[in-house]
This record gives sequence, C-alpha cells and structure tokens, in this order.
Amino acid sequence: MINRLSLVFLVSVAILLSSNIAYAQPLKSSGLDMIEPDEYEIFNAVLDEYDAFVSLEKTTISERRIDNAAVTHLKQSYVQIDNYLADDFNKKNSRSYELEKRFSKKRYFMDESYSSFPGRGKESIKISRAGFNKEKNRALIFIRYQSIGSQEAFYEEGNFVFLEKKEGKWIVIKTVMASQRYY
Repeated sequence: MINRLSLVFLVSVAILLSSNIAYAQPLKSSGLDMIEPDEYEIFNAVLDEYDAFVSLEKTTISERRIDNAAVTHLKQSYVQIDNYLADDFNKKNSRSYELEKRFSKKRYFMDESYSSFPGRGKESIKISRAGFNKEKNRALIFIRYQSIGSQEAFYEEGNFVFLEKKEGKWIVIKTVMASQRYY
C-alpha cells in the first residue's frame, strides 16, 4: 500500500513539474526584453546635454508612441524615420523598463537624495527606449524634461531626439519638440 501511494505521489509530482516546464517562458536576450548596451550609449549622448543635478526617473517612458501624426511631424522636421525604426520604437516602449546605473556621468535617480543649490527647484528627466533602423546606425528616443521652480512654476517639454552612429559613436543629429507646457 505504501509503495503504491508513493508511486501515485511521484507520478503526480512528475506530471505537475512537466506541465509547469511546458508553460515556462525561457529568458530571452532580445532587444525587446532588456535595455541594450547601445541604448545606454544613446542615453549618455543625449543626457550629456543636461546638468548632472537633473535627476533621472528610474523607469523608461511607456506612454509615448510613434503614430502617423508623429511620423509626419518628424519628417517635416527633416528626420529620416522609416517603418522599421518606428515599429522598433513602439515595440520597445509598450511597457516601462528599469534603468541601471550605466551612465558616463554621475546621475541621480528621482528616489535618491543629492545636495542641491539653495533656491533651486526640482528638475527631472524621463527617457524612452531607443528605436533603431534595420542597420542599427540610426536611432530615435523620446525625452521628457520637467522643472518645478522654487516659486512652484512648472515647465515641461517633450522631445524626439534623432541620433546616428558615426565612427562607432552615437551623435545627436536633431532634436524635435513634440510638446511643451508651463504655468
């Protein structure tokens, strides 16, 4: 009786484990599942334009898409965008990703404290993941900058930043404003 009970138990465990293995998703190393090293190079090229005291939000933007209106706006601004790049951008920005501290300059995340200058307000940046063209020599990201001044004045702008890889280094080619508000 005990042997039969043990056998039933072992078979049940084996079936349970095999069904879990069948439904388990393998870890993927594609560009959709993780932020690629090239993207951190792009982040560094873009963030070099901002003061080190501007804090960085710890997750990427997920609410920005490149739709037909954005494509038209970018093309009118002489940005070379194709369907592959737009699709790559949209796929990668369908959800947020947590950023790692892989920046060329010291950067602070929003939840970290740092000493600021007296009278200075809070400034923050949130960035999207980069969309690449098929050859991976052109890229597009979206960056949102916010500033809340010491007198509670508010300023926000959103920009598409177009980059090209030249001689192994990402270079900002053009920045196109997509939105702006203040009060």
